[in-house]
Amino acid sequence: MKIREVAFKKLIYGSIGGSAVFLFALLLSFTVFAGRILDTSLTRGLGNLRERLGADIAVVPKGSETGYQGILLSGEPVECSMDRSLEDELRSMDGIEKVTPVIYLASLNASCCSVPIQIIGYDPETDFVTSPWISEDYSLQLGNGDLIAGANIALDGNNTLTFFGRTYEVKARLNRTGTGMDKSVYVTFDVMEQMIADAREKGIEFGDGSDAGITDRYVSAFLIRVEDGADADVIAGRISRNSLVSVVQSKNMISSVTDGIGIISKILTIITWIMVIIVTLVTAILSVFRVNARRKEWAVLRMMGASESWILRLILLENIIMSCAGAVLGIILASLAVFPFSVYVADAIGLPYYGPGLPGIIKVSLLSILITIISGALPGIIAGAKAGKTDCYVLMRDGEN
Repeated sequence: MKIREVAFKKLIYGSIGGSAVFLFALLLSFTVFAGRILDTSLTRGLGNLRERLGADIAVVPKGSETGYQGILLSGEPVECSMDRSLEDELRSMDGIEKVTPVIYLASLNASCCSVPIQIIGYDPETDFVTSPWISEDYSLQLGNGDLIAGANIALDGNNTLTFFGRTYEVKARLNRTGTGMDKSVYVTFDVMEQMIADAREKGIEFGDGSDAGITDRYVSAFLIRVEDGADADVIAGRISRNSLVSVVQSKNMISSVTDGIGIISKILTIITWIMVIIVTLVTAILSVFRVNARRKEWAVLRMMGASESWILRLILLENIIMSCAGAVLGIILASLAVFPFSVYVADAIGLPYYGPGLPGIIKVSLLSILITIISGALPGIIAGAKAGKTDCYVLMRDGEN
C-alpha cells in the first residue's frame, strides 16, 4: 500500500488529534487570509486616494476641515458655504497655478438611500480635479446637465435618482475607487443651482438665502494646484491669514491616512505572527501526543520493514493533509466573512478600502495555504523523527503493558 493511502486511511479512522490539527490550521488560514486581504485593500484604497485628490490645497470654511476629509475618505455627507469673492484673491496669489470652486450639498433623502448622500458640484470651466478622473471612466463628452453616480450609489430601475423632490437621469456610473468618492453624486454647477433652489424649499439653507445665481456668489471649497517649485506650506500659511477659512493640505491628509493604515498593518502582522507561533506550538504538542498514542503501531510497521524515513514521511504527510484541508476551509470561511461585508468594513475603519482583484485573491490564498502547511509540517517532522528513532523492541514492550 502506498504511503499516501496509509495516511488517508489513518486520518479517516484516526483519533481526535488529527481533527485538532485540522481545526488549528483552519484558524491560522482564516487569520492570514483575512488579515492580508484587509491590508491589501487598505493599501490599494490609499493609492486610489492619492490618484484622485488632484489638488495640493483645499480652502474650506472655518471649522469644516474634518467634514472635507470625511467626504474623501468615507463619503460622509456635509454641506457648507462661503463667499466666492475669495476666488479672485486666490488666483492672484503668487505660486498658485489653478483654482477651482466646488459645492458640497447633502441630500435629505435620495430614492437610492435611507440616509443622506453627498452631492458634489464642480465648475466645468475651471475644474482640473473632478473632470479628468471622471473622463477616465466615462468616455463620452460630459455636458451641462449630466449627473454621474459613484460606484456605491444604487439607482432606480429606470436609471434615475431623485433629489429634493426632482428626478434626474444618471448619465454614467464611475468605476469603484474604494474611497468616499464612491458614495457621491457629481453634477455641474448648472444642475447644482437647481438642486440648491429645491433644497431651500425643503428647509436646507445654502448661502444668504437668495435663489438666483447662488453658485456665482457662494461655494463650499476652493481646490488649488500650486506651481512647480512653489512651496505649498508657504502658500497655505498665506491663505490661513484669512480668519474665515481653513486650509487642508493633501500631503498632510495623505500622511495621516498612511499613518492610520500603517498602524492597522502592524497590528495585523503581529496578530498573524502570534497565530503562526501558537498554531505551530500547539500542532507540535498534538503531533507528539499522537505519536506517543500510536507507539504500538510504529512497532508493527517497523517489524514489517518500515524504515525510519518511511514513518517520518507518513506522519509528515498526515500533518500536511490536515493542514492543507484546514487552510482551504479557512480561506472559504474568511472569504464569506470579508468580501460580502467589505462596504461595512470600510465604514467601520473610516479609511479608503479597495479590495484586490482575482489575481490578488489567488496570491493571498496561496500565501495562506503555504504558511499553514509550513506551520503544520515542521511539527510533523519533529514528531516523525521521534517516532522513527524509537527502538522497535521498546515499542512492543510498551504496547504489551
